[in-house]
Amino acid sequence: MNSRIVFAVVTVVLFGLGLRLLFGSTSALTSDIAEFYSADSVSMALLTTGPVICLGVCAAAAGCLLRRARVTHVLVGCLILIAVGTAVRAVPSWPVLVAGTLVAAAGIAVANVLGPVLVRVIVQEWSLQERPDKQEWSLQERPGGQEWSLQERPGGQQWSLQDRPVSPAVSARRLGLLTGVLTAVISASAGVASGLSVPLTEALDGGWRWVLGLWAVPVLIAALCMARLSRMFARAGSAAVPGAVGSRGGSGVLRSPVAWAVTAFMGVQSLMAYSMIAWLPTIYQDRGVDAAAAGLLLTALSLSSVVTALTVPSLATRLPRQSVLAVAVVLPTGGGLVGVLSSADSWALLWAVLLGLGQGGQLSLAMTLMNLRAATARDAASLSSMAQTVGYLLAACGPLVCGAVHSATQRWEPSVLFLLVMTAPMAVAGAVAGRRAFYGVDVRREESLRGS
Repeated sequence: MNSRIVFAVVTVVLFGLGLRLLFGSTSALTSDIAEFYSADSVSMALLTTGPVICLGVCAAAAGCLLRRARVTHVLVGCLILIAVGTAVRAVPSWPVLVAGTLVAAAGIAVANVLGPVLVRVIVQEWSLQERPDKQEWSLQERPGGQEWSLQERPGGQQWSLQDRPVSPAVSARRLGLLTGVLTAVISASAGVASGLSVPLTEALDGGWRWVLGLWAVPVLIAALCMARLSRMFARAGSAAVPGAVGSRGGSGVLRSPVAWAVTAFMGVQSLMAYSMIAWLPTIYQDRGVDAAAAGLLLTALSLSSVVTALTVPSLATRLPRQSVLAVAVVLPTGGGLVGVLSSADSWALLWAVLLGLGQGGQLSLAMTLMNLRAATARDAASLSSMAQTVGYLLAACGPLVCGAVHSATQRWEPSVLFLLVMTAPMAVAGAVAGRRAFYGVDVRREESLRGS
């Protein structure tokens, strides 16, 4: 592994860290924010649910941006947007707090979509660096040792280096490893922000607004590293980082059953994750747990998610089908929700760990499927855009429904029961998405049949 790839992996870690600090810090300081601004439940829903809606609405812009700039260039802009939006939350103004949160969420939305694409690009660059003079793929490296048929090439054209699937033996393992690293950091970052925000507030004599703004610093560092990585790839003339990774268009991805299955799995797991990030500390605070301890429960959830986030992608890339694995990663979430529903607060740490194990496995598997179910990097961009646009719009319903049900009943049990029921469709969607089928190939076959 050369120095450029090592730096790329480090950049992926910093990139993933910057994608959930916004949500974890807001969740831990919800009570302080509501008290200072005298915000009612509707206003707080705007602060907790608005960013998730923004993730869905703005994710669709990723494909358009990728047709105009390199993946790394777009990500630099996203990280700068996140840093600015996070920093202005320190301003003592409710409109500025909300606006900054939504601006940062817009950057996170596009960055979320490009995460799987970035991973695929780095893996391809890694493989190209080991191929002498960046030679053409041999027949032995193509699946089954066969030539690619014209029907599987867009417009019957030759495949370019960046479009050809990477060597399945080694590169699939690298894809799983790097996806695991990215999702592990994403999963842990919300917990890191949640766990440290309250102690930092106490260290700053109650200066929680400064704490909200300080989380822009690691995001800015990630932006600088991404800019450096982009220059390194550009100077090397990397074939793995195309100037435009354009999608095939919305109509193609919307006709793919595989894409819809991945989207449903991504959406329901996101609904679960953001509901817990938004309300888990509050649930236990309402049961008499102090703010610092409740925030640490979310930290335990996030840190435990690292275990499955690191292991599930590597396992998924070794399996011919991922259906059983998809159902398996749902089970810990069901167990954790049953525990929260039981009100056995002395076991709260265990319930948080189970929820974390489920969430880490679900998110990492969803991101892995965006690459495994896509025939090319362009297909991965289309699939990721659809899964996260529709998925996060569905995810926005989670915190909103949980908050509304709690307001109507003044109890958290019905909200938790709603989340428990949603584990069933998530398992079904994961089982379908885990079947061995590919978006891109299925749509091109359909177009070929229609043309004939």
